[in-house]
This record gives sequence, structure tokens and C-alpha cells, in this order.
Amino acid sequence: MRSVLTAVVLFALALAVSAEVTNLNCVEDSPGHYTLSYDFTGDTRSVQIFASSDPTGKSGMQSVASTREKTITVSAGHPGERMYFFLHPDNGEQREVSLRRLPLTGTPNFRDLGGYRSTDGRYTRWGLLYRSGVLTYLTPADLTYLSHLGIRVVCDFRTQQENKESPERWVDDPSVDLVSLPIGTNSNNNVNQDLEHLLAGNPTPAQLREHLEQIYGMFVVDAAPKFASIFTQLENDHLPLLYHCTAGKDRTGVFSAILLRVLGVPMDTIVADYALTNQYFRSGVTQPLQSQKAMGKTNSFLARLSPEQQKVLMTADPAYIRSAFVMIDQHYGSFDKFRTDALHLSDNDVSILKTKLLY
Repeated sequence: MRSVLTAVVLFALALAVSAEVTNLNCVEDSPGHYTLSYDFTGDTRSVQIFASSDPTGKSGMQSVASTREKTITVSAGHPGERMYFFLHPDNGEQREVSLRRLPLTGTPNFRDLGGYRSTDGRYTRWGLLYRSGVLTYLTPADLTYLSHLGIRVVCDFRTQQENKESPERWVDDPSVDLVSLPIGTNSNNNVNQDLEHLLAGNPTPAQLREHLEQIYGMFVVDAAPKFASIFTQLENDHLPLLYHCTAGKDRTGVFSAILLRVLGVPMDTIVADYALTNQYFRSGVTQPLQSQKAMGKTNSFLARLSPEQQKVLMTADPAYIRSAFVMIDQHYGSFDKFRTDALHLSDNDVSILKTKLLY
């Protein structure tokens, strides 16, 4: 009898431990109207949903729904206002969700790194870490939207040449620190010249793919000091922080992967975040002219390429981002060695970063 009771208690405890809200997603159907979807595990049966324009949820919290449904449409905030949703289940811990990609006309790949689960069960905080492509074509409405996010630092991975062709544009706020961290693909720090030289030889898709994998490996080794400087910004509470390149795919993709890895996010999640660029590039094609321009000067090369070459060049192929980690292992022996030797992040530094960036 005792063994039966013990088994029942252990089963109940297991249910309680696993009770949570998972697989959260948020889509803005129209200004101020959102569809939220999620799953329940364990003995979670219902959820109360609150909304706020404050990503910490410390102010402006409003109740928007109480439901047992796993997909629900809610109204919250005002048009042009970014909202964050806080889900309180009847059993389990609070979860948070917001828009992954921000609804901007002038750049199709501006997104938040919030909501990713780390190996210790915590999640990356919403509203602190942003990644994007070129900002040159942001519209007045875009800038108004962004002005409410409180972004304190904007790190630009583009070279001087790229910035000359597509000048940086940001919210008119003297308190924002605009940091240039140019990362090129050759000794002259010239992205387009390197690509021009490659395309002159009419490379096969396989040769283009190999070239991109080599470039990703180069970013890991050569750009490590610039990546390290961003971690210093994060440790010093210079948040929220945005970093970007031209397309928001390659240099931005590599740093995003490294950042998430430092925070303990699993590789499958890191690769999935990297691949989201494919989805946002496809939708960007149907967006207004500003969004198409925001794909960057790379577009000027595409007309000279075959469809197969274009696909290789513009696709966020998981093999590319994985090649960066292969280079880390080859060059440093392990990711931990890369973290300590190239990024200058001690175990204590990582603990500090996790406290600031995870919940």
C-alpha cells in the first residue's frame, strides 16, 4: 500500500513540475489586435493573460483574457504601440511573449531575441536584445515606433563603404550610443569588392556555398574582438541594445548565434532563429519599396546571378551557421575556450549576463 501511495505522490509531483505554458507565439493581425497561441503541459488547464507596453510588466499591466483555449485573439494597447503579454497559468510559472519581428515598413528583418529557452530552464527576456538589417530606409512611422522601445545602443557591423552607400539612420535621440563595429570579408574590410571578385568567376552554387561557409568561419576568428565589445556593453547594462548589418543575415546571424550560445540556448533553437531570416526575406518581397530597398546593396548583384546562385547567396542555410561553430572548435578547441580566450568572458561574466538577460 505504501509503495502505491509513493507512486501516486511521485506522479503528482512530476505533473506539477512539468506544468507550464509552452510554444508561445504572438502575431499582430491588425494594429492593436493580436492572436496568441500556446500549449499546456502537465496539469495546466487555463491561463490569465495580461498586457503591458512595459517589457518588465512592472507598469501599465492590464487584464485582457482568462481562458482555457490555446489560441485566442485579444485587443491591447494602441496602434503603433509595442505590447508584451504575460501569461499566468493555473499551474506553472508565468511566461511572456511578444512579436518576434517588429512591424516596420523600412526593414523586413528587425526582430527581438526574447522568449528562447536556455538549458537551465530560464528564458531570454523580451525587449532587451534586438537584431536587424540595414536601417537606412526606416520611415517616419518606423522611427516613431522605435522611439518608444528605449534602445540605448545601436551597433553597426557594416563597413565604412556600406555606410557611405546606405547611411545609418536612427531615432533622433542624443542619449543613444551609435557604435561602429565594421566587419568586412577581406583584408580591405570591403564586402562588395570581395563579392564582386567572386561573382566575376561565375561560381557554381557549390562554390558559392563553400565561400559563405568560409566567410562565417572568418567572422568567428577575425570579428571576435568586436563581438567581445558588445558583451562589454551588455555587462555594463547598456540595454536595450540593437546590432545589425546590411541584410541582418550573416554578420548579425553569427553574433546572434554566439550570444544565444553564451546564454545557454540549445543549438537547435539557435539554428531555428538564424533560419527565420528566410521567412522574413520572403515576406519582405511583398512589402513596400522601402522594405525591398532594405534588403541592402546585395540586391544589385542578384540580377547577374542564376536562380540557383541567388538562392545560395540569400538563403540562411543552417549549414552556414553551423560552419561558424565548426571553426570555433577547430581554432579554439571548444566553445568555452573561445568564450574565455576570444570573447574574454569568465564564468562569472556569463553568470552576470544570464542574470540580466534571462528570466
